[in-house]
Amino acid sequence: MTDSGNMCWTAYANSRQADCLSVCDETCWPWREGGAVPRHPETVIAPNALLADARRRRISPRRAGQRMSRAELADAVNAALDRLYPGQNLAAYYVDHRWVGKLERGEHRWPSRERRNALCQVLSASTDADLGLYSPRRTPDSTPRRPIPDRPRTYRSLLDDELTCADPQAWHDELDQLTAQPPQTWPELGIRVRERLEILDALQRGGTRPDLAGVDARWSEFMSWIADNTTIAPDGGVWLDRSRHRAVEADDLPLTAYACMRHSQRALDNGDIRAAITFSRRSLTPGPVPARTRALCLARMAEALAASGNDDDTTAAITAARRELTNVGATTGDDHFARHCDLRYVAAVDARCRYLLGDAASATTIFEELLDDQLPVTLIDIGLWHAHLGECYLHHDPERAAHHGSTALRLADKTASYRIIRAIGPLAIALRQHRTLPAVRSFINGHRTAVTRQ
Repeated sequence: MTDSGNMCWTAYANSRQADCLSVCDETCWPWREGGAVPRHPETVIAPNALLADARRRRISPRRAGQRMSRAELADAVNAALDRLYPGQNLAAYYVDHRWVGKLERGEHRWPSRERRNALCQVLSASTDADLGLYSPRRTPDSTPRRPIPDRPRTYRSLLDDELTCADPQAWHDELDQLTAQPPQTWPELGIRVRERLEILDALQRGGTRPDLAGVDARWSEFMSWIADNTTIAPDGGVWLDRSRHRAVEADDLPLTAYACMRHSQRALDNGDIRAAITFSRRSLTPGPVPARTRALCLARMAEALAASGNDDDTTAAITAARRELTNVGATTGDDHFARHCDLRYVAAVDARCRYLLGDAASATTIFEELLDDQLPVTLIDIGLWHAHLGECYLHHDPERAAHHGSTALRLADKTASYRIIRAIGPLAIALRQHRTLPAVRSFINGHRTAVTRQ
């Protein structure tokens, strides 16, 4: 063994370091030269305050009133990677809170191009240098300015936007344009909607713009819908709470009822039947609520009651929902959020209730009639109908159940709707006992891939 090797081994044994190369650099080399060599300034580890501050300026998507955590930033970066590089295998680029911690501590200054792009998009930065990111092979000043294509406007620039001083109707008009976009665009729209909500939050501090409470309620409800139907963040309930509270502040009874109905729907999706019944009852409080909105609340009450096994009250709620729809006039007026609630929608809820109450045969007939109908309906609803129809066939025709499950999976992929994938979960689990059947095995594998990818 050479002298330098002996010195390196001695240093390793004395210091109990795991990396012999780093010990050799810091111990053997000065011994050879006869003195210590100062480290280059760019190799000194210093905290990345720019990146840490950029994270803290973002509002937490899960914890109301708090700042974004490292784990939440990591989740947002992973979601941005999926948006920026669709169809690519990104397993090697996904990050966690520990990776964010290394960046903020300055232990790592130059992540991969893909990760830098995702960070810049999530934190609304125009260049790597804005986040304190630079290659250790060159100084930060020489870092090329790399614009991010189609980057949303930043929070600071939005503060100067003419919309912040405009009449609330301007906010409603923009929201109408966004809600008209196809579901495939919702992950990208979520970034813009979050920025708008940050603006609304800032404008309402101190009670300076009480006229924006109703605006905030509607934007928050849309954000909750995006979160529930995509996988950008599991914070749909937080935004829906904000929507309901703002609607109460604005004395917006229709939206308050609608938000309670949505809470009931989320509780059903999560298997919390008691909460679903509680919120559906709150949605039906007396007051001037438009017919479609009231019919939608009654339909959600029926589904919650059916999940509890209450036959008679379920039937009464479905009948009342249909009766409300006979009162719908030529114009929907304030039924903006409930305009999708029609007799076909209530029929689908009726079919779901029948299945939950043990009548799979009549539920199957209703779902098949709805799917055979050529009238227009949203693809997300069609996907949910296929998922529920698959459950109807579960016990006597597993291959047909798998067929409807696979159809729902295709619609989930087409609409980028994670809500459909979540609805198929019980079907996929129940069919595992029939996995020897090719159609069932294909569906189960497809569902597993969809869940993992999402």
